[in-house]
Amino acid sequence: MHFSPLRGPDLGDAGASLAFSQPALIVNLSGERFMNEGIGLNPTYNVNAVIRQKNHAAFLIFDEATRRQYEEVGLDIPPDGVMSLRYTSNVAIGLQQALDRGNKDVFVANTIEELAGKAGINQDGLRRTVAEYNQACETGRDLLFNKNPRYLKAVKQPRFYAGKLFLGANGSLGGIKINYKTEVLNKDFDVIPGLYAAGYDANALYGDSYAYLLPGNTMGFAVNSGRIAGENAAKYVKSFGK
Repeated sequence: MHFSPLRGPDLGDAGASLAFSQPALIVNLSGERFMNEGIGLNPTYNVNAVIRQKNHAAFLIFDEATRRQYEEVGLDIPPDGVMSLRYTSNVAIGLQQALDRGNKDVFVANTIEELAGKAGINQDGLRRTVAEYNQACETGRDLLFNKNPRYLKAVKQPRFYAGKLFLGANGSLGGIKINYKTEVLNKDFDVIPGLYAAGYDANALYGDSYAYLLPGNTMGFAVNSGRIAGENAAKYVKSFGK
């Protein structure tokens, strides 16, 4: 499967939704951190981390101070690398509109305990994690995951916000077994005569994770494997004329 980056809840407002795509505090259902949230720049890493959690569930959490920063200063990681306040000028409005519509994937509370209860997160675990995380923010040192100090923002000031994160799929990647001639193999790894596969459906270069460090690198395999498949298919057809 070719997973897209983690995405936050669909709030119907670009700025509000993007607020849940930032390297803020992320916890699982136990209320525990499980990764360096700053690795969100490479979704291969964060998706693999989330998919290993119970129910594939994770929640991004920030407080009122961080919400105001997103609106007044801008995002920590702006979309497409462009810092623009137009994306985040209505975070509060977008959040409230989502709640008014009955959105079940975003939660707002006046205490950490209340937030945990609404989101279904273990309260003791979240309380402990927030305390540890705030200490890391104060010292500027994340001893647990070595998160970039730039992204260490305390979760102290009510109101508190949480959004459930989701895994998405852009498309399939791999699955069909081929040999070096791009001939398709059966379950016993024997060649199926006259059948060739190329591109995404035969791409086994990445295992179960697409390498976002070099976006578009499947295109090279698609072009070259297509060429190889075409050449060998032509040879196969011509062999009947001999």
